[in-house]
Amino acid sequence: MLKKVLIIQHSIGVRPAHVILFFIENNIPYEILPIFDPDYQGHFPDNNTTDYSVIVSLGGPQGTYEDDKYPYLKWEKSFLTTQLSLNTPILGICLGAQLIADCIGGHGDLGKYGYEVGYVQYELTSEGRNDPILSKVFDEQRNKPLLIMHHQDSFDLPSNASILAYTTNKYTAAFRIGSAYCVQFHPEASFKEFNEWVQRTRQNRPEAYKNLDIDEILHQAQEFEIEAYKSRQLFFETWWDTIPKQ
Repeated sequence: MLKKVLIIQHSIGVRPAHVILFFIENNIPYEILPIFDPDYQGHFPDNNTTDYSVIVSLGGPQGTYEDDKYPYLKWEKSFLTTQLSLNTPILGICLGAQLIADCIGGHGDLGKYGYEVGYVQYELTSEGRNDPILSKVFDEQRNKPLLIMHHQDSFDLPSNASILAYTTNKYTAAFRIGSAYCVQFHPEASFKEFNEWVQRTRQNRPEAYKNLDIDEILHQAQEFEIEAYKSRQLFFETWWDTIPKQ
């Protein structure tokens, strides 16, 4: 029997979305751990478990530096650190990537360049041009993959992490270290999820978008949705193909 993929969810508002769609289409068993839910706390997996084939750590509104406010993030950092030492394949998305940065001696923090929202331009590093995942995604998408951003927090990385891509806004977009593959963008999010994040942010923190034409960004995201689906699907297909099969 195939081992399950463990999906760590940090917020009810940041769903697995295309992650689950891809797993269902490919008959990949999975389990969702909503670690923000008090009913699940106290029942987290053992750090040394080998029950999972892969771990996916999703995004969320929390900051890695807020683990006193959200103690379950302390557990997740410990869990991911141990799973890295066990060479378990890990995909870190947005907050998930920032948590991995903390695990390896880097530091998640409030980004220096403001909010990065919508479809941005990416620049591959030399490591990224040789990376089996991003190089294929970029080649097949004519160097303009539609992988959406919605973040302000970012991270610093230790020298042993391989940075794969930057955005033209100077943020690190992707890195790899050991068995972990980490992206700041959201390959799981369709326009539906992105629009929900924008509307929620508009309501709760309207100042976040003060330097952005958020209506134009939404219009563009909706207009590009069909092509963006292809980018999402290609990313997950290519990423999954690199995972050692058990």
